[in-house]
Amino acid sequence: MKIIPAVDIRGGKVVQLVGGKPGTERFAIEDATGIARRWQDDGAEIIHIIDLDSAMGVGNNEELIENIIGALSIPVQVGGGIRTAEKVHRLFEIGCERVIMGTRAIQERSFAEEMSRQYPDGIVVALDSVADKVLIKGWQESSGKDTYAVAKDIETLPIWGFLFTNVEVEGRLEGIDPIYIEKFMNTTRKPVIVSGGITTRADIETLQQMGVDSVVVGMAIYTGRINFRRVVREFS
Repeated sequence: MKIIPAVDIRGGKVVQLVGGKPGTERFAIEDATGIARRWQDDGAEIIHIIDLDSAMGVGNNEELIENIIGALSIPVQVGGGIRTAEKVHRLFEIGCERVIMGTRAIQERSFAEEMSRQYPDGIVVALDSVADKVLIKGWQESSGKDTYAVAKDIETLPIWGFLFTNVEVEGRLEGIDPIYIEKFMNTTRKPVIVSGGITTRADIETLQQMGVDSVVVGMAIYTGRINFRRVVREFS
């Protein structure tokens, strides 16, 4: 199982939000490239970058993301506000290993199909969920669609797999909701990356036992609740 560090970028800085809500940043770190290099040096096999400005429709950090990719020797997966074919193409052109699509892929299945057929096994579909419904537009709105029904439908496409986030526990350092995750794991045969609420080594162990492909850790490694280097050695 891969332990993937989160590098969430807002206004050119690395931040972590509580429940995805602007204004809840626990910290803001200027050197995003240096942070990504640090996780690489600590044993990361892939870096998870989310462009929060793009996700929320208030700008983008594409130039910075390109710089980060160029500074690393490990793969990068990128998400946040990826709602056009042009943006998908550009991200692969600058060296992304996987592109994470949410809003438009949920609203227009045909877009997810088109992109996944152009980049088979390169597209990850993000299912950010609250009360079994998928959120869209940077977690600001509900799509009204059932999380599990969407997964069953989209898994038939040549996507790599899913990024499943329980938004209700995201950034709160209160642990995961294993029942919720297990329900999702039983819904799809595609690989699943889990994020949201991962706070302790025990959370990671539970997810490993469920057969999760990868976990994204954010707030816990930035606050020292999880020693990233240690868990990478233990679980990877």
